Amino acid sequence: MKIPVFYDRFEIGQLDVDGQGAVSFAYDPRWQAAAGAFPVSLTMPLSRRDHAPELVHPWIANLLPEESQLATLARRLGVARGDTVAILREIGGDTAGALSFSAPSLREAWDWLPLTRHYQTDDPELALVRHFNDLRQRPFLIGEDGVRLSLAGGQQKSALAVLGPDGPRLGLPAPGDRLVIPRNGAPSTVIIKPDNANLPGIVENEAYCLTLARLIGIPAAPVAIERAGDRSALIVARYDRALRADATIRRLHQEDLAQVRAIAPERKYERGTLPGPSLNDLLTVGSPDWREAFHADATLGGAERARLLDQVIFNILVANTDAHAKNYSLLLDGTPRLAPLYDVSTVLGWDHVNQYHAQNIAGRKRKPGDIARRHWDAIAENAGLNPRQLRLRVQELIDGIVHHGHAAARLVSENPAASRPMVEHFRDLIEVNALRIAGRLHD
Repeated sequence: MKIPVFYDRFEIGQLDVDGQGAVSFAYDPRWQAAAGAFPVSLTMPLSRRDHAPELVHPWIANLLPEESQLATLARRLGVARGDTVAILREIGGDTAGALSFSAPSLREAWDWLPLTRHYQTDDPELALVRHFNDLRQRPFLIGEDGVRLSLAGGQQKSALAVLGPDGPRLGLPAPGDRLVIPRNGAPSTVIIKPDNANLPGIVENEAYCLTLARLIGIPAAPVAIERAGDRSALIVARYDRALRADATIRRLHQEDLAQVRAIAPERKYERGTLPGPSLNDLLTVGSPDWREAFHADATLGGAERARLLDQVIFNILVANTDAHAKNYSLLLDGTPRLAPLYDVSTVLGWDHVNQYHAQNIAGRKRKPGDIARRHWDAIAENAGLNPRQLRLRVQELIDGIVHHGHAAARLVSENPAASRPMVEHFRDLIEVNALRIAGRLHD
């Protein structure tokens, strides 16, 4: 069985599933020769046409949702949960990055259906409530005519678009804009993440962390908070979308570091029966050793590696213990560059959630408050970095967290849907953790 892979209307290659279920990928020679062509993955460079299952299978698996979301999708489609190709063939019209699977994305067919019209109400807030309830039964509106959407991760979420007076647009919704369902290959422009009763304040938590990151100089996905009845939701503007000269939306290709390391999504954490990428594995993507291991052509420039290091440091300082390999990504529409920070929330205040960082630090699992000078030095030495320079950067980011914390909390709290006490609660927890780590920088 062959599944064509498209960038807009252009077929760039094919997935080939053999009789044993192994999935390989081959570029179309016309794509390899095209100006502006990009690789589907850094592990599958354009310089080689054919790519083997050990690279292809984890790459496609990481495009799909996980855990209960994946199980529900598989049941709705009547296929095995592990049949990633069958699932992607059905929902892979709009994924993370630029590609569509099994059918092209034809601009003349694009359509956007307002949530209010779909749920037959004039109240946008009520429409969003009904949308969240709908997602419980059919993730990503599976089975809806013309809707083929997929997002990675286990959290319930939705891929929508913003429709302004002059048509679809990028960025967060402004007054008068509408949230719409992309159909017939149309690109989504925002991700909607509803609150979670098991994680009180998750919406304010993530909004604060990403706002704080931007204020201290770390590029991060723009976010806002939306009210939906007695619930709230985080709206995240997609960074893998851009505007063409004619104002139509263009998808930008990306892949996360689990894909870059050819690791299946169930191995996104370092610890487990089948260990996933270590912190050093992430920090050395694009290095000579990585290129040799994956027979890859690409490099990651010094500036991009420094930005990746900033993201790692920030996740440690705010105690985002769930910063696994899929929470870091590269944009591939040209020279590889680091994608903005996303999916950041502090675990502080949630005692029932795993308190250990996703990767070992200096060879052992550690909690947020455990990190001292020797651990930073070990991170630097393993990645071939200067320990003193790394510690100086850690201190600079700590200073930024303390200096900009109140401004970040004020910006998030200005949103009518946000709980100011909850925002300030997370701000205080993060500042205390950062200052504790600062106090141990000289231990």
